Amino acid sequence: MIKVREDALQHLEIAEYLINSIRDGEFKVDEKIPSENTLCRKFQANRHIVRQAIARITNLGWVTPVQGKGCYVNRISQPIQYELSSKTRFTENMDRNGIKHSCKLLHWEKGLPNEDEQENLEISHEEMVYRLEILRFIDEKPISVTTTSIPEKEVPDLEKHFKAFQSLYAILIDHYYFRPVRNKSIFQAVLPGLKDSELLEIPESVPIIQIESLANHPGGSPVEYSVSRLRGDMNKCLVEF
Repeated sequence: MIKVREDALQHLEIAEYLINSIRDGEFKVDEKIPSENTLCRKFQANRHIVRQAIARITNLGWVTPVQGKGCYVNRISQPIQYELSSKTRFTENMDRNGIKHSCKLLHWEKGLPNEDEQENLEISHEEMVYRLEILRFIDEKPISVTTTSIPEKEVPDLEKHFKAFQSLYAILIDHYYFRPVRNKSIFQAVLPGLKDSELLEIPESVPIIQIESLANHPGGSPVEYSVSRLRGDMNKCLVEF
């Protein structure tokens, strides 16, 4: 039992050494990291443990394996500061920081609310909601996917405005004359499901940041309930009070 624990710790130790060496510039972008044999000798570890370490940093995006040649260091993007306040809007955040961004409406539907939507939006089980799934990109790289729900009565015929979709809030402001104000957000580190893993282009073993949010009309009644899933390696959140 003790031996198993030592092995588990050793592969994490090797992975941490490799990550720190990349961060410190010892192994530079597009350069090859030490071979399995070199790492086995350096850490007096067997090949299985070294391969576990390399698999870990591969899954975390630090290196890319090339068949028959070894693993090469990737260019790691600096995390984007995602600002959260009562009036946060993704598009404005990115524009203010001069960051190239875009978004894509993956899917939309109109249907009866689930229990979470009923509770958060304070609607009955018979009131219809629009449910949108939006994928956002930074420099053409997926950064987050959000499922947003809005009562149909607040945005009748919403689908008429989906052509050339660029921003949900732009539609709300330009066509329905209101801008949701964030009321609360709940943060949680979770593992992505298969679908989110594919959309965000990350392994299922890498945690993401899930943000469950409720936004109100300026007058106070709930109008938008959303669940965002953000890549943890590309986001850092700033909460403003």
